[in-house]
Amino acid sequence: MFTILVVEDDKMIGSLLENILQKESYKVIWIENGASLYSVIKQVDFVIMDIMLPGEDGFQISVRINRLGLNIPIIFLTARSDIDSKLKGLEIGEDYMVKPFDPRELLIRIKNKLVASYGIYKQIQHLSIDDTHMRVVNSQNNKEVEFTAIEKKIFFYLYKNADFILSKEQFIEYLWQLEDRNPNLINVYIKKVRNKIDDADGVIIQNVYGEGYRMNTHVKQ
Repeated sequence: MFTILVVEDDKMIGSLLENILQKESYKVIWIENGASLYSVIKQVDFVIMDIMLPGEDGFQISVRINRLGLNIPIIFLTARSDIDSKLKGLEIGEDYMVKPFDPRELLIRIKNKLVASYGIYKQIQHLSIDDTHMRVVNSQNNKEVEFTAIEKKIFFYLYKNADFILSKEQFIEYLWQLEDRNPNLINVYIKKVRNKIDDADGVIIQNVYGEGYRMNTHVKQ
């Protein structure tokens, strides 16, 4: 689940955006100015920003976001339609839309920017998986799973061969750089991967006795 920050001081528009985005299953954080920015910005994946705000304007707030080095996509949604504002907005952010706006257009633009920035996520149980950028997010806490290099290779090897059994010998051949080719090491790494994805019972990564391991994409409830 992606979290979108809405920075909008107009209560009617802010409420409208919140409803539109929540219906699309986005988590929404709505603030009316930049005063509380630092307390929420690390929780979000995308920003919808008005320009005409009390205190700092949207351009100034966006510059502050960019200086944090978080690479969060920003779309300006504003009544300012002059070319100078558009050009400045496009220089600072990812996109620029003028009010009044069509919600359908906004949602498509958001989706396109999210895909470009984060890839396309596929869901297995509580895991959101982006195999393009090799990222896994635990949707239970909305945090990215932090694998070691070998753990990540093992997870995505299972993922790319999902619903098929992989033997320990296949893992060893795939992880050829391991100096110790002891098959028991695979058990150790699988356990570490399971712990990191909250799969201690082996529901997602299943031990098929005598054969190897399989990642299950369809799990019976």
